[in-house]
Amino acid sequence: MSSSYKHLLNFGKNSENRNGVNNPLSYCINDTMDQRFLHGSQSDTYGQHSKPCQLFMSEYCSKKWDSFCEVASQNTNDWVPNNVQSCLGSSDVACKGLNAGEILIRNTASRKYLVDMLNAKKKYEPFDPTVPSSPMISYFVPTNGCASYGSNRLTPIYSVDPKTIDSDIVMNKILRKPLIAFDILINIYNTMKRNRTLRELSGTRLGLLYSRHPYFVSRGGLH
Repeated sequence: MSSSYKHLLNFGKNSENRNGVNNPLSYCINDTMDQRFLHGSQSDTYGQHSKPCQLFMSEYCSKKWDSFCEVASQNTNDWVPNNVQSCLGSSDVACKGLNAGEILIRNTASRKYLVDMLNAKKKYEPFDPTVPSSPMISYFVPTNGCASYGSNRLTPIYSVDPKTIDSDIVMNKILRKPLIAFDILINIYNTMKRNRTLRELSGTRLGLLYSRHPYFVSRGGLH
């Protein structure tokens, strides 16, 4: 028997462009009292400190860096924790000491340069479960359904395109302060060295880092 009741999504206007209250960007840019008035008191959904916003913004900005990403990257609040598992395969130190803008840059890089995630599957859920038109956000979970350790831990594989990396805004921000994502830089280095594409970075800003930084020089630089 079919129900004559309308689904929640059918009430009101279905805003595909998610203007105003339905737009995740209005939840996520900076951390202000205005967000509380606009969206209510869901402390786990609004502001750059929230996991849903960190997941949404990192995926959004990994696809196209625009003025919203730029504003968010300039947030200097230093009380904001990184609630996204973007430090996989590295020590917790890599996630500490960053302000909100630097966390965005780091998390965006962890999405943008990811080419594979070992021992993992992607999980999807609505950004805001109370809004029917809310977009889906995603994150990785272990394939075995529990915390992974040793050889079964979630292991990201990162790499970049040498032909376009010099014009990459996210990478250029990281190169101004490599500590934002130094473990990601190490991962990229190891991946490209393993694939014998490291020398293709010669003449790029990233290649310059790899040829001059003591850590990478001790490992052969671009050779």
